[in-house]
Amino acid sequence: MTGAGCDPDFIGIGGATAVLFATQGAKVGVVDIVPERAEATRRMIEAAGGEAAVAIGDITSEDDSARCVAEVADTFVLLDILVNNAAIAGATGSPAVMDLDRWNETLDLNLTAAMLAAKYAIPHLRAAGGGVILNISSIAATHGFGAGAYAASKAGLIGLTKDWAYLHGRDGIRVNCLVLGHVYAPMGGSRGDEQREQRRLAGLLGIEGTAWDVAWPAVFLASDESRWVSGANLTVDGAYTAG
Repeated sequence: MTGAGCDPDFIGIGGATAVLFATQGAKVGVVDIVPERAEATRRMIEAAGGEAAVAIGDITSEDDSARCVAEVADTFVLLDILVNNAAIAGATGSPAVMDLDRWNETLDLNLTAAMLAAKYAIPHLRAAGGGVILNISSIAATHGFGAGAYAASKAGLIGLTKDWAYLHGRDGIRVNCLVLGHVYAPMGGSRGDEQREQRRLAGLLGIEGTAWDVAWPAVFLASDESRWVSGANLTVDGAYTAG
């Protein structure tokens, strides 16, 4: 699972999903660029009675991505689930003022790194007799928020989900995508109380989403209970986009 490191005092989507996977019986590879954050998630997993391995690297680098996948696969022998979670909010604003380096940085981590992780994970999934790739996208892919690079990268993940499901269905590999709304988590979670309340009220349910509200749908799509689901984009947004 990429971007799985966390701050235990404010757990993000990667950390919560990693911990919940472990409590449901998965052996979890915690991949992150920051060793301290990866170790924090590993400790949480082990405290919950689970098993984890840490792989540290910059997954926008093809060499690092290949190494991290190999380290996790070697540790657990079997690799049958990949969660592409790592992301940054990245460059914002009009193309008229866009900084190209910031644009490329956002696309590299949010989109290209997911492709690289899949490139090196798919042979292991095939060897396992099949498996799951889960991409983490956003409603920014379909709704304007002024974050063009982020929107483009998250829309790209939706497209890759469909294409990989088409390419690898007969390998027994299911590929799905979570399309997330306004979750109170470290990315975008430092907003003041007034903005949090506005975001809560924007969803038809009127409930603020947390990282755990994302982790449970992720568990479903990674489990055998969703064995007949592939190429799907599951919106998890408190019904924001239904309004």
